[in-house]
Amino acid sequence: MVGKIIVIIVIVLLLGFGVFIYEVIAHPHAMGLPSWFGAAASSSMFNFSLSSQRPAQGPPELPPAVPSTTTIITAAGSSSTPAVDPSQIPAGYTIAELSPYFHQVRFGGISAGTAYYYGTITLDTQLNPGEEVDITGWQIKGNDGGEYVPQAVDLYDPSGLTAPSDIILQTNDTVSIYSSSAPVNLRLNECIGYVTPMINSNPSLPLTCPYVDRSAIQNFTGACQNYIESLGNCQQPNLTNPEVPRTDYACQDYLENNFNYKSCFQEHVSDPNFLSNQVWVWTGSNVVDPDHDTVRLLDKNGLLVDIYSY
Repeated sequence: MVGKIIVIIVIVLLLGFGVFIYEVIAHPHAMGLPSWFGAAASSSMFNFSLSSQRPAQGPPELPPAVPSTTTIITAAGSSSTPAVDPSQIPAGYTIAELSPYFHQVRFGGISAGTAYYYGTITLDTQLNPGEEVDITGWQIKGNDGGEYVPQAVDLYDPSGLTAPSDIILQTNDTVSIYSSSAPVNLRLNECIGYVTPMINSNPSLPLTCPYVDRSAIQNFTGACQNYIESLGNCQQPNLTNPEVPRTDYACQDYLENNFNYKSCFQEHVSDPNFLSNQVWVWTGSNVVDPDHDTVRLLDKNGLLVDIYSY
């Protein structure tokens, strides 16, 4: 009987203590305590509960540092325009006056013509693989004059009637502009040397032609083979030459039909390297000073592509 009474007393005391703690937290003013007391007690009990359920964490991670970058200036034109280093902007020009093709086409060299010799201006490309640029209509402008880049025949047809078209350059292409004259501007090709006798130009077209296929002449007479091997590069044969055997009709037929531009064109036009990376242009005028000049290459909108002083 006494034991039951003691248990009841303990339970009543615990309940009373619990009620007291609740009142302290929920109503500190009623107990004559400051309001922060209840908040502190509640926060301490809450933090204690959480700390017993999760491990301690270290300080929060900071975001990675952003590396410093160089200022990028883009020439007016297209979004694919390469970045222009401010130090590369020519004196007296602003970024707004630079072409989208600034330094993608550059002067390779300039030599002014004289009364006895033609002048030459070369343009080189610095394009990425797969890129191309149309330079017809661009202006080459010196201090005292200028001229526009004309059209040229891209694939010279054996008929000689191919119409000129805009000069479209790809990576590693070169344009040679001569102050002398010629009947046609053109892109060189694998067989162009055979055209030299038909085009009176200064300078003359290069004598570049494919070598004779030995397997094609091995059944001719020895005298015929000797004569074919004696021919210079791109040289057309003379059928009246006494070294040509009079009775070797197959040899004579081969000489007549295989050493000219038409036959070379038909045989090699499908070669991957048939077209050259060189375009030759004749303007018939010299616009640069023979002593000193500052020559500018301007695109169709008059924006600066390159500048060359000498």
